[in-house]
Amino acid sequence: MRRTPVAEGRRAALRRLRRAHLTEARRIRRAVADGYQLTPAHLRAPCRAHPVIEARQIAMYLMRTDLRWPTLTRSIPFPAARIGQLLGGRDHSTVMHDIAVIAARLATDAALRALVTDLRIRLDRTYEDPDARRRAA
Repeated sequence: MRRTPVAEGRRAALRRLRRAHLTEARRIRRAVADGYQLTPAHLRAPCRAHPVIEARQIAMYLMRTDLRWPTLTRSIPFPAARIGQLLGGRDHSTVMHDIAVIAARLATDAALRALVTDLRIRLDRTYEDPDARRRAA
């Protein structure tokens, strides 16, 4: 079956959009790691130290809630399987569990809510001004 040029153009545009979303997910991973004074490699590592686990869970939560994944017909929440790949090859069920843990903690933990809000503000600021990260350092 031959694909039409229009369909090929839509698929190419979709690939470009997905690459851009993966870049945003990596930016979230980097911002969360910076917020916890870790490296992005720590979030991908199999480490189970509490600060690393919490940072990884927050990165998963932000990727799932703040990013949309484009498809040919609509956009959906960022896929848990893709989030797991970006954070060290974790299974999608682990990602969903960790997102639920952070969502439950956000309802009761004001300090965690403030941290997530600060991370979102920092991400918005660097999104609007790419040089803000260099000036802040």
